[in-house]
Amino acid sequence: MTISNSQLDVWSNQGATTTPKLLREKIERVLRSETSLVSDKKDVSIYLQGSYKNSTNIYGNSDVDIVVQTNKVFYGDISQLTEIQKNAYKNYTKNSDYTWDIYKKEIVSTLVEYFGSDKIIIGNKSIKVETDNFEADVVPCIQYRKYYDYGNTTDSQNYVEGIKFFTTEEKREVINYPKLHFSFGAEKNRETREMYKPTIRIFKNIKKTLVNAGKLDKSTVPSYFIENLLYNVPNERFVKGNYSLTVLNLLSWLAENRENMSLFICQNKMVNLFGPTPEQWNEVDATNFIYESIILSNEWGK
Repeated sequence: MTISNSQLDVWSNQGATTTPKLLREKIERVLRSETSLVSDKKDVSIYLQGSYKNSTNIYGNSDVDIVVQTNKVFYGDISQLTEIQKNAYKNYTKNSDYTWDIYKKEIVSTLVEYFGSDKIIIGNKSIKVETDNFEADVVPCIQYRKYYDYGNTTDSQNYVEGIKFFTTEEKREVINYPKLHFSFGAEKNRETREMYKPTIRIFKNIKKTLVNAGKLDKSTVPSYFIENLLYNVPNERFVKGNYSLTVLNLLSWLAENRENMSLFICQNKMVNLFGPTPEQWNEVDATNFIYESIILSNEWGK
């Protein structure tokens, strides 16, 4: 047997949408207020990332990921430039005294002043703000630019924008591309005739079912990795209006391409999905998730 289309239809539904939006707006009002300690508030971009931004959240999600990105300064990656371009970059840019540590302290102080110290928890990658209904994971970050061209004019400077911050405990740099992740996800959703995002929500519910049954350790299958995993499945495997066949197609393709996982990319198209960094998945955990999902599907209703 396979999981019924009616069950998958329920699992495909999106969770809360209004409260995350209101929470982001509240955080933004606090950080942009007259009493805010954030420098150059006009140069700060505040936006959702993660499942709420990408419309892949399911019922029961609580943490709302909010990026607080300063554009007052930026980190530049010039590794792809020619030597001439690198020299041009160095001539036209200069170091700033405004560092990420200073920026993070401004954000933390502002949030503590408004919400109270008992509502703020400094995590390794984010600042958790506790509210009555939801928890916001606020990520202070600085604009990151990966350059592919650099000339003497703005028009001749070609780069991909991302974000960069540092972990609290290890002081390790983290680079991500939430805007690219969103745009490429929206593109794939259109190309699959609006089947991609509902299918992600189905697979997140499959994971939830397996975790509740003791078949998976939740920490080994972050939802973000599930989304990136499914991004690699060809668009033709998604069948409009038929979730049962779509899930079967995706699981079959993933099982058949087990040996090619090292080639899988993240949805932002900038990073490999599998690798040694903490921001990448490992093939053992991914394979376990795929095969436990296959077993769940095959044994459904027995």
